[in-house]
Amino acid sequence: MNSVWLILFIPATLASKCIPSRSTLVPVSTLPTLFQATEPAVFASSEPLDPNNQEEPASELKTALVSAIASMLDNTAPSNSINEAIPSLKAQIRVSNQGQDILALFAAYSGAAYSVTNQWNCSFACQHPGAEDTIIEHHWGLGFPISAGYIARNPPGKFIVVAFQGTNDDAQWLDNLDVIQESWPMEVPGSRVHSGFLRGYLDVQRVVVDKLRELALQYPDYSIAIVGHSLGGARAALCLLDISIKLPQLLPRLYLYTQGQPRTGNKEFADAIDKLEAFKYRCVYEYDPAPRVPLISMDYHHHSTETWYHKNQTFLCVDPVADNSCIDKDDLNHPFDINDHYKYPGLKH
Repeated sequence: MNSVWLILFIPATLASKCIPSRSTLVPVSTLPTLFQATEPAVFASSEPLDPNNQEEPASELKTALVSAIASMLDNTAPSNSINEAIPSLKAQIRVSNQGQDILALFAAYSGAAYSVTNQWNCSFACQHPGAEDTIIEHHWGLGFPISAGYIARNPPGKFIVVAFQGTNDDAQWLDNLDVIQESWPMEVPGSRVHSGFLRGYLDVQRVVVDKLRELALQYPDYSIAIVGHSLGGARAALCLLDISIKLPQLLPRLYLYTQGQPRTGNKEFADAIDKLEAFKYRCVYEYDPAPRVPLISMDYHHHSTETWYHKNQTFLCVDPVADNSCIDKDDLNHPFDINDHYKYPGLKH
């Protein structure tokens, strides 16, 4: 087995803790504040991202951040592609500082999945600006190897979070290394996914779907963010597709935010995710090796949309064929740094 794959999922508790493929849909109403084109500099950023700065954003950003989150999760925005919305701009889009803050917030929710149970009281992620008033609605830890996560609600931001825990103990390696594909879901012809990732999702599927159905009815004006880091990101992607099938009425409210997500299934699976009119942000930090396995040669493919933290900037990769800023374009010509797997802004836990 490839040595890169073996080192990828070192349990987070043992590692030092230091946040696309094809075209995707984005909230058009938020483009001026969330994204900026590299040319022309219509939405110029005041300062580049400093990957070495692990300090939390200033507390005074809380009110502005919650407002920005509400704007980003505006379900009334028309569903147009990047190219339709801003046809004069090139494929490479740079994420603004405000957009980076929002991505970091949802990375914090991913990080919280490693430690929270029934109370929102973790050391770092729970104090992240914009996340302090979160309420845990349900926590799970089921199956073997254990599949853990939580569903929470953020009243100020008016969104629900479904978070899947990443690799957190040695036993979960059994899931990570089970790269054999199996057919799933039956509603998508030809779709095949990673057996280990799927097994852990199916252990909690009923709990997640039932609780999300309940909360979505109780809070009809809340958006729904499905999040996860590493192994948790793969299960978050499975959950997105599953919810779109089982609760299709929720599709306009769904968002996906993952960090360091490995490839989760074959091209048919990735295509099914891409066809969903839900907003997807698959973040990659520098040379994190996890998003580059399992290999494309093993018939694993990524869904959109890659957001790459690279060289003090953050890029939204709209079209990897034409855009060299996407790391997903080439598995082997970039270096590998396992430490990058834990450096996503906001992820600290």
